[in-house]
Amino acid sequence: MKKTVFAILGFFLLWAIQGELWPAQNQFIHLNKVAAKLEAGRLITGIWVQSVNLSAAIGLVEFNGYPDKKEALEKPMIDFILVEMEHEPFDISELRSFLLGLNSKREVLVRGDLQPSLTVFVRLPVEGGEQVHAMIKQALDIGVHGVVIPHVQTAQDAQKIVEACRYPQAKNSRYPKPRGTRGASPWVCSYLWGLTMPEYVARADVWPLNPQGDLMTIVMIEDEEGLKNIDSILKVPGIGAVMFGPYDFSFAAGLAGNSSAPLIKETWKKVKAAADRAGVPLVGFADLSNVEDLIKEKYRMMLIGTNVDLSGGPGKIIDLLRAKFWKR
Repeated sequence: MKKTVFAILGFFLLWAIQGELWPAQNQFIHLNKVAAKLEAGRLITGIWVQSVNLSAAIGLVEFNGYPDKKEALEKPMIDFILVEMEHEPFDISELRSFLLGLNSKREVLVRGDLQPSLTVFVRLPVEGGEQVHAMIKQALDIGVHGVVIPHVQTAQDAQKIVEACRYPQAKNSRYPKPRGTRGASPWVCSYLWGLTMPEYVARADVWPLNPQGDLMTIVMIEDEEGLKNIDSILKVPGIGAVMFGPYDFSFAAGLAGNSSAPLIKETWKKVKAAADRAGVPLVGFADLSNVEDLIKEKYRMMLIGTNVDLSGGPGKIIDLLRAKFWKR
């Protein structure tokens, strides 16, 4: 009888321990915070980054103040950084050191999981119609969470970009197309994500095509050809977000940099309408004068400044969002 009682008590003790520990370990958590916040219906804000050195990385991590899980999902902060390497030097070694600087042991300790507070995208110096595979592979292999590709003009361009972000799928893949073409060497990227190489491979797929993917493919519409084909571009499975480049579009339209011209404003509206039809987030450009308007227009992702802004613009927008739209 005593043995039976002890056996039952032992079973329930083990069950309690497992119930406390195993769900926390096995519950899926995106390591791409942007994907997590988009799924949760939260507003996402980020900044351009033009200075990629260790000090800049530490400053960006410190700015967010080591939020816990709940804060990271709900509190307005810098959710992503978009590293500018289209017009800044494409220095993959410097970018790798920058990513190492963003990895914070204190952040992991406070959160209790491996999701970083800062998702990292990089805009590459290669256009949609060019061979994109080599640069995308270089960027992903050092651990970024996604790429931004300028001047995407056709659905074929978009599909090629998605393919370059995906590993060739296993035979039993639930998401076999577009067929991946990324070369496989997940050594550095898996280390920076805190995963084994097989664990990284399982997560290194494009969201939202794969709901458990942690990579994002972001395409830019910057000329009339891209605008003409935007509906078919955004229908390509695996496109995570879209950006409009008003300055480049002004040159393509013969307006030589006049990005405030009526034509450019109308094009913004067309791109937003197409993004809404496709259910793809359009990245807005926000400042203090328009951020509340963008929220009313249901922008889900916004760039709110740069890391070289000495006026404190991004911080002021974060303060405004916390004061008006964050329920403590």
